Amino acid sequence: MAVTGVSLATALGINGGVCCIFLIIFSILRIKPFTRKFYAPKRFDPEVRPKPKKLPTGLFSWIVPTLFYNESEMLKTAGMDVVVMVRLLSYGWVLFAFCTFWCCVVLTPINGTAGFLASLPPTLATSDLDLLSTSNLYPSSSRMWAHLISAYVVSLVALALLLGFSNDVSRLRARYISTRPRGGVSHSVLITDIPCVDGLGAKEPPKRSGAMQPSDQRMDAELGGKGAVSGHHGYTAIDDELLDPWADARSQLRSGNAESMVRNEMVTTYGASKVAAVNVVYDTSKLDPLLAKYDKSKGQLEDITDDYIGKLRRRAEIKKRKQVSLMPALTPKWAKERYHVGTSSVKVDALEYLPQEMEYLLQEMKTERQHIKDARPAAFVTFNDRASANSAATSLQAYDETTWRMQPAPQSDEVIWGNLSMRYKQRVMRSLGMWLLFIAILVFYLPITAAIQMVVNLQNAASIPGLNVIVRLPFVTQVLQGILPGLVLKIFLALVPPILKAMARFEGKMSLSEVDFSVVSRYFIFQVFALFIFNFLLGTVTSDLLGVVKKFNEIAEAPTRRVPELLGVGAAQTSSFYMSYILIQACGLGGDMLRLVGLVLFFVFMKLAGTEKARYRLWAKQNYEFGKNVANHTMVLLLGLAFTVLAPLIAPFCLLYFSLALLAQKYQLIYVVTLPYQAAGRMWMNCFNQIMTGIYFLQAMALCVLAVKGFAFAALLIPLILFTAVVHVNCKKLFRRPWTLMSAKEAALLDARDPADISPSELEEVSVRYLSPVFKVDEAEHAELIQRAAQVDRHMKGEASGLDLSEPVDDTAEDA
Repeated sequence: MAVTGVSLATALGINGGVCCIFLIIFSILRIKPFTRKFYAPKRFDPEVRPKPKKLPTGLFSWIVPTLFYNESEMLKTAGMDVVVMVRLLSYGWVLFAFCTFWCCVVLTPINGTAGFLASLPPTLATSDLDLLSTSNLYPSSSRMWAHLISAYVVSLVALALLLGFSNDVSRLRARYISTRPRGGVSHSVLITDIPCVDGLGAKEPPKRSGAMQPSDQRMDAELGGKGAVSGHHGYTAIDDELLDPWADARSQLRSGNAESMVRNEMVTTYGASKVAAVNVVYDTSKLDPLLAKYDKSKGQLEDITDDYIGKLRRRAEIKKRKQVSLMPALTPKWAKERYHVGTSSVKVDALEYLPQEMEYLLQEMKTERQHIKDARPAAFVTFNDRASANSAATSLQAYDETTWRMQPAPQSDEVIWGNLSMRYKQRVMRSLGMWLLFIAILVFYLPITAAIQMVVNLQNAASIPGLNVIVRLPFVTQVLQGILPGLVLKIFLALVPPILKAMARFEGKMSLSEVDFSVVSRYFIFQVFALFIFNFLLGTVTSDLLGVVKKFNEIAEAPTRRVPELLGVGAAQTSSFYMSYILIQACGLGGDMLRLVGLVLFFVFMKLAGTEKARYRLWAKQNYEFGKNVANHTMVLLLGLAFTVLAPLIAPFCLLYFSLALLAQKYQLIYVVTLPYQAAGRMWMNCFNQIMTGIYFLQAMALCVLAVKGFAFAALLIPLILFTAVVHVNCKKLFRRPWTLMSAKEAALLDARDPADISPSELEEVSVRYLSPVFKVDEAEHAELIQRAAQVDRHMKGEASGLDLSEPVDDTAEDA
């Protein structure tokens, strides 16, 4: 039993109603004093500069300004990655606005008046929606010319739009890069696989024995002797030892350390005046737990002192001072001796203990830093100019590509420091293992997809005794067909991105952006196979499973006629399931805006938070991950493209989805979420490839269905597929470098704009930017917090403290 028009209308009504309720509640809470910070944190966060534009305070007056938010302003306030995401959604909206007009106006009347399904015996496997798809076309019908032409039209429009959007992304990326500050990402490179510097599990290649190998002897004989090779013009060839990265590294490390070797390598290549700072990555595994404890104690002390100061300002009574429990198994030796911790836990005053613990941990970190000697095979190098950094990031440093691998540096706060220990071969082996695990997860997931398809094809369930009465109830049928399958599938798919994220980290990705891009790619591939290919094939085969069983003899007698007939009808029928799935996804966009779970937690913990900083952490810095969101959007694009020629009714559903996505995601990205990194729009390459995948599926699906239905000219789609492949390859060559690199001319122009010499303050900032966090504990901030805690303690004891209890100026008191 395919999804009927009534079931789909029921799903549209329920999902639309729920989404409207979400948007109405959001519009009300957005302007309420208690929740406006939760729904527009970037308007109130003092750390966000520049802030997004102020929105009107009317109930629905935020919609139009959000939809038409200026792109240049968005680039300035939210960054290039947000612009790329909005561009992706805009592409989907424009494409399906065209598809809705073309396919529904041209193809729907042709399908609806064909009459093939009316000539077949009545069956539960067909529905009124199938009358509007290619299922209703007679085999070998000349009407299929319209579908072949539509495949060409939609493909060419999709390619033209994609080319235009890609050009815009390149232009906007160049503009964004020109605004980056000096000395940061634009001037830095990350070097990995430094030879002869031991990393986690890394092994130096075995040294060659003194005896020359036959191949070496033969080569030297041909070239005139080792170390004295003369060319045609009398030049002497470079000694092999200097070009061998391992031999050269061994030679340099005999008289120096890893940092001096890396600096010498860069100075030799680019000149001493070009290198500003070199930060070698060290093994900080012993320091990391100390830093984690220090940050935890610091956060606790900040909350407690702020709480006390707030109560003292309000002249509120402090009935009992806060305490911390010292557990025997977890308490350090110095604390056990000072507070006489024996076999049972002891409670001590928090304002007394936490400063002492912070002082102890800081001294422990200082002591441990002096013993750090083990360098890892990675380093960050910052240059004085962009041109040198750009050249280094794109050059081949050594002929052995398992050494001195160089790439543009990520932002310092997104670096995954633990993964910098791995070498190239280890990352490759881990990547291979993760792909095998990915395939295993995909295979495990397929039975779930099969079970969901059995729910969609209710005629199979209706044949089971006891279920037929329930299944045939009108409302139950409509809910089961229109809502439940898509909802269950969405829930199961939500479990996949966290797994893929953990896999990417284990694989050795060196930054948060690389992890996110890995999730974008793999989650899309996962959905293509589990949600689309397997689901489509299974749905096509089982669309009339009972009918196939009952008429097996008839099918066996004329398989060449009956099998294509079944496939031609069943292929387009599965589109109704994807329509219901897209509706569920669209409804989820309204839920994402309301963030109901987060709102409940915000209400609960806001009452419990005792300090202003604790309350600040509840509404500020709302996280956002491109991994699942980009893959979800491109998957809807793929589904819409794949079926828009076969079942044109899917195009309006995709248009509805991208309309809601533009509104919801644009508001979230501009006013709510804080991105954990800025990758300057490099994500567009993933978007481009995934959109191209959707175009390929459009053409392949049209070719297969038209061929199965006996259309003699279906092969005319093959030139379109070849043309698309040529465009794809050439566009990747054309745009790959503009999407990932800075042009040499832009780097030179920006360098000419900057001051000629780097200032001492800039040099000091650059020298510590790419140090591990364990080396960047702010001792001035530490001393200030300890002093303030001591002042609060003395004030509460009635002693002279010098504590400032004046009210701070609230610079966040703007309307959302």
